Amino acid sequence: MISPRRVAVYAALTLFSLLFLLPFVWQLGTSLKTPAEIATGTFNLFPAEPQWENYAEVFRRAPIATWFFNSAFIAIVGTLGATLTSAFCAYGFAVLHARGSRLAFGMVLLTILVPYQVLIIPEYIVWAKLGLINTPLPILLPWFLGGGAFNIFLLRQFMLGLPRDMVDAARVDGANELHIFVRIILPMCAPALAIVAVFHFIYMWNDFLRPLLYLPDPSAMTLPVGLSGFVNKFARQWHLLLAGSVIALAPLLVIFALAQRVIARGISIAGVRR
Repeated sequence: MISPRRVAVYAALTLFSLLFLLPFVWQLGTSLKTPAEIATGTFNLFPAEPQWENYAEVFRRAPIATWFFNSAFIAIVGTLGATLTSAFCAYGFAVLHARGSRLAFGMVLLTILVPYQVLIIPEYIVWAKLGLINTPLPILLPWFLGGGAFNIFLLRQFMLGLPRDMVDAARVDGANELHIFVRIILPMCAPALAIVAVFHFIYMWNDFLRPLLYLPDPSAMTLPVGLSGFVNKFARQWHLLLAGSVIALAPLLVIFALAQRVIARGISIAGVRR
């Protein structure tokens, strides 16, 4: 028999879940309304007759498909680069234990304290002198050069808790460090790698400042930057604005729905490493 306490806990969790879902449901419902329905101000989540042509109208008025492809390309490639290179760095800090590695790791963590706004001007000057403005390289290349301090920290903490017996046995058998990293460490780090990949994809997909700086051409814009122009171009056309927002939000909801167990497992495992 289910205890009253458990029933109360589940009821509270259900209530809070509905409260969190309410803005998303309202956003989807309003994107399917006509301007006249929105202007009435009445609170109804879904219209009597959903206007699916609002989404077709958004695609007709703006190059949404191009912006979506640009965002997907940058997010996928940047996530692959950050996940792979951060795993390399974390392996060096957690497994190799080279002289001065603790100091180097501390310096890596200090970079988290440096706000990106401080680096905007010197970075932009460097990429401009290299002639790479209006290309995705200024956004992607940095993630292939270390993967980010937070990703390195998370993976290092996870690797510190892995059993060293397998690594030592592989070294005794003559395996080199690359073989150990690819065949032993990476498979054991699958939960942590998954959480890094998911979080970094969300970050890259939502990134606004870097694409705004380095991709001024409308054909090279990402979805967040392109949608920001909706505020002026489609002022007070809330059904179109919200339809564009739903299109931008949909991939993140799909990824979270598919990877929620991996995210929960990765956070619980990585969070307890020393």
